[in-house]
Amino acid sequence: MKSYQRAFDLSVGDPAAQVRLASKVGDTAFHRGVATEDDEWFNISPAEPVPLPGGGGFAQLQLQQIRTLWLSSRTAETVPLAERLLEYAIACDDRELILATQLSLVMVFHLLSRHDEAERYLRAIDVDALPEDPAVVSKYHRLWALTYARSGDAERAGARFAAALRSAERDHDPYAYASMLHSHALAAGMLGRTELSSRLLARALSTARERNLGWTVACFSLEWARVLSRRGNRHLAHAYVNQAALVENPPPVLLEALTEIGIPIAIECNDEHLLDRCANEDALVYAFRSGEPQRLGPVAASFARYFQRTNQLQPARELLAKALEYVRNADDACDLPLAIAQFGDERYFGRAREILRTRALLPNADVATAHLHYFDAFVFDRRGEAEGCLREATAAATLFRKLGWRSYEVAATLLGASAHRACGTTDRLETSAPSLPPELTLREQSVVQLAIAGLSNREIGERLSISARTVECHMTSILRRLGLRSRYQLLESVGR
Repeated sequence: MKSYQRAFDLSVGDPAAQVRLASKVGDTAFHRGVATEDDEWFNISPAEPVPLPGGGGFAQLQLQQIRTLWLSSRTAETVPLAERLLEYAIACDDRELILATQLSLVMVFHLLSRHDEAERYLRAIDVDALPEDPAVVSKYHRLWALTYARSGDAERAGARFAAALRSAERDHDPYAYASMLHSHALAAGMLGRTELSSRLLARALSTARERNLGWTVACFSLEWARVLSRRGNRHLAHAYVNQAALVENPPPVLLEALTEIGIPIAIECNDEHLLDRCANEDALVYAFRSGEPQRLGPVAASFARYFQRTNQLQPARELLAKALEYVRNADDACDLPLAIAQFGDERYFGRAREILRTRALLPNADVATAHLHYFDAFVFDRRGEAEGCLREATAAATLFRKLGWRSYEVAATLLGASAHRACGTTDRLETSAPSLPPELTLREQSVVQLAIAGLSNREIGERLSISARTVECHMTSILRRLGLRSRYQLLESVGR
């Protein structure tokens, strides 16, 4: 970085050398997470012709500036920059620059959820004119994969991602390859391919670690923590979040991921210290400044949970309402509607539900459908309609079980069990959890629920982030409260 910067400083008076070196400085600064729009290399204007063959250095510099704006969470600001560059490229009849700028615009429009514009630019690309450069081919297939994933077409998305990965492997760029694995993992998760998503994310994290990819390791570690939390392994998820929180001077994208993923896990594990480290309000500033719905929606939802946890209900509701103005589709961001159903303003229930419903109408929509049932269960619960809550919570638990989201399944089941007791009926609860004795505390009910599912004390402890010894103490207290002598009697009694 220092060598590139020194060479750049010495290249004053040589425009071609300045562009080439600015591109190298920018690329290094970006991957080290230290690039800002105030850097000298960034301010080289692309409006003036530079005598480089094919304009390649020109394109690279401009695209690097766009990436730096994205790193600074200024994604929306890259659109006019890229559109001006595209006009310049067309005027110069520079096909390489035209293609590079088109690909950049498609990605930016995807990030901004302006999908119609993204697809329009993507279809304008002549596939027969694609160069043999594996980096370009990989980006092209990746963008089509994202387009298909958004429409729920899992087969075509998977095929395109496979092609993109093959090209990324030939490119020998570890950042590009790891990023491709990460994108494929997120898309697979959105389409309900839970196991595939987990395998891809594990590969992405392993690649980032092996190649020492800086803050990318921490970002992928947080995504892996989310997977572990969904599986019910909150203890290990907590460890991954703690590790990511140690990164010094995190770039905005890492700060946002720490807020989005870390806050819910810190709350689940009752770790106030970690919660305070994750709840950095700068993440909210960066997320809203980016203009990317899939960033600001989840970050706002997690921060609202932090406000709710600290008894700041009105700020939580205002934040959720503000985020809802930007979010128009669920994609991989179902957290915002769910938070609104749990403690948001009832005036926004209809709009929040429509976000999930629209996604649930597409193919491969198990994730959105499960969240839609869970959303309705919370709404019924807040309105005191126990039968509706029971019905929707049961449906949500069934779908979450299919997805392998164990912690969500347990939470939906417990919500349904609570609604079943509120119904005041003696009918057996038709869900994965029987009615639980009301004299038990909420933590004791959780222990009983997991014991009924067949988990050992050690496994129950892992799910609830407590020790096996603590689980044993809870079981002793439960048996004493219910006048029972053994775990077997407990399962028989509650099972009836």
